[in-house]
Amino acid sequence: MLTAVVPMKSMELAKTRLSGVLDGAGRHALARQMLDHVLATLREAGLDSVHVASADEGTGDLNTDVAAAARRVQQEGARELLLVMADLPYLAASDIAAMIEAGRTSDVVIAEAKDGGTNALLLRPPTVLKFAFATSRPSAAFHADHARNVGIEPAIVRRPGLARDIDTPDDLKALVSDHPAYRVFRHVA
Repeated sequence: MLTAVVPMKSMELAKTRLSGVLDGAGRHALARQMLDHVLATLREAGLDSVHVASADEGTGDLNTDVAAAARRVQQEGARELLLVMADLPYLAASDIAAMIEAGRTSDVVIAEAKDGGTNALLLRPPTVLKFAFATSRPSAAFHADHARNVGIEPAIVRRPGLARDIDTPDDLKALVSDHPAYRVFRHVA
């Protein structure tokens, strides 16, 4: 069984790197809209088991909270975990299908972000990797190295819908320009 988990920071802490262009309410609205999009895309891709791992219910440390979510879904019977970050407004069902397809050739699939981070992982079993999000080194390389250290050659997926997260004012400006659903934020771009 494949279970998807979407980690989500506390809404009060979401998108703090955009605080120079969006106030707290604006950051909350943007984070919520992107989360809703990711959840809808996972449903559109045919995933029935989708959970949000909210920092409000965890420790506030992304790596600790994701590891706890991975353990929980594995204990509940999931054999595969699809971990997808909540700030992917370009995500499409075809991106999810590409992750699942890549999972046919490797037990670790890494979707690399434009900055070398990790925006999605497909893991078999869910607890196969140590997580290293938001560290001093690009997490995609860390996750790939860790997979190799446990004897798994990871599959790397590079697709715009998985690579383009929203972290900086320039990211937001491009999103507002590219995506009609986010034009409500045009006053800041």
